[in-house]
Amino acid sequence: MACLIGVLVLVGWAQDLEMLKRLLPSLVAMNPVTAICFILLGVSVWASHSESASPSTVAVARSTAVFVLIVGILKLCELTLGLVTNVDQFLFTEKLFLDPTGIPNRMAPNTAFNFVLLSLALIFPTGKSGVRIDLSTGLTILSILCSLLPLLGYLYGTKTFYGVGQFIPMALHTAFTFLMLSIGMLVSRPDRPVIATLFDKGISGIMVRRLLPAVVGLPIMLSWFRLEGQKLEWFDNELGAALVVVVQILLLGVIVWWHSFMMLRLDKRRHEAEARLGELVLTDDLTGLRNRRGFILLAEQELKLARNKRMGIVLWCLYADLDGLKKINDTLGHDLGSQAIVQAAGILKATFRNSDIIARLGGDEFVVLAATNTLVDGYLLGERLQANVAAFNDSENLPYKLSLSFGLVMIDVAEMLSLDEIVKGADAKMYQYKQARQNQHPTETRLIPTLV
Repeated sequence: MACLIGVLVLVGWAQDLEMLKRLLPSLVAMNPVTAICFILLGVSVWASHSESASPSTVAVARSTAVFVLIVGILKLCELTLGLVTNVDQFLFTEKLFLDPTGIPNRMAPNTAFNFVLLSLALIFPTGKSGVRIDLSTGLTILSILCSLLPLLGYLYGTKTFYGVGQFIPMALHTAFTFLMLSIGMLVSRPDRPVIATLFDKGISGIMVRRLLPAVVGLPIMLSWFRLEGQKLEWFDNELGAALVVVVQILLLGVIVWWHSFMMLRLDKRRHEAEARLGELVLTDDLTGLRNRRGFILLAEQELKLARNKRMGIVLWCLYADLDGLKKINDTLGHDLGSQAIVQAAGILKATFRNSDIIARLGGDEFVVLAATNTLVDGYLLGERLQANVAAFNDSENLPYKLSLSFGLVMIDVAEMLSLDEIVKGADAKMYQYKQARQNQHPTETRLIPTLV
């Protein structure tokens, strides 16, 4: 944009197009040397911040910035020390003296100062990412402030904002170009810590991007309204100041409250997503039961609760194994093997309460941590599981019969056994149970042949 504006201004000087030179007849025209400096700075910004820029391109970019720096310094020396440099008069010299405003067109002092700031910001490299604000960033921010002040001066009709003493003031489109160029330089390096939050995809970035326009634009609009109201004699100075304060507090309060409400909704959704993710991490994909990680996490908490409260609750650990899964996989296929695992999980869910911790440790192995009120209730768990397995086999016409071998142990919380020791104890009971069943039925098969 800086390059485009600079080119248009030069075209305006060459073709005597006042609209391109000064926008409005009553405004100051941009000096042609100022337009040249904008073009050079625009090229320098593009070259120095391009991802594919070669070292030679970066060197050229800094060279153009050095040229702009020299122009700015020479102009400031001319204004402060009285040196005759005429650095801003080597283009369209005769036209500069024939300005319609009656004032010879020169580069304004604040324009030269801004060129010094931006050229130094381009010459000095940015600091490391750990540095909160470096010299280049600081100079760029200062340039934004120095260009924003003249724009407010034109908006409010206050010449002291865009002019310095008796010198020619900064042109309106010069101030606008400085502002756009400075912002472009600042956001061209999103890794800078001072603006990293602006590009953050999280809650902090969303809040900054939503609040920053209101924080900047609202005071500007309210101040303009106050000045216009006083000019039209709607209210005096004191009432205007009070109105601006009250309205600004009200609007900013509403904006902050609304955005805090939006952030609360986003934060709630994030917590819900984290909770769902946590459930997925602790859940077995095939059966919907807890996986090994989920069982260990929840069972450890249950054991601690039982040991701390000692409320008379009896804990039981059941270790179960699906018999004949390998034969089902080899004979009928892995799809039916997976189906058998899901059906076994369903039987376990129907046998135990929702508050009990039921998990699939992997393959065909399951574990349950159940709580009962009495010892009798615990011993009934095994009978209930066997009855549910038998009822399932009677009701389903499947090419296999489900069979679960299991071991059930009561947990003595006073013994302070670890969860791993408790599970191993139930596993040992399960193998004893399985061995006894095999000895009683050595030729038993779990598969029903299918008719073809």
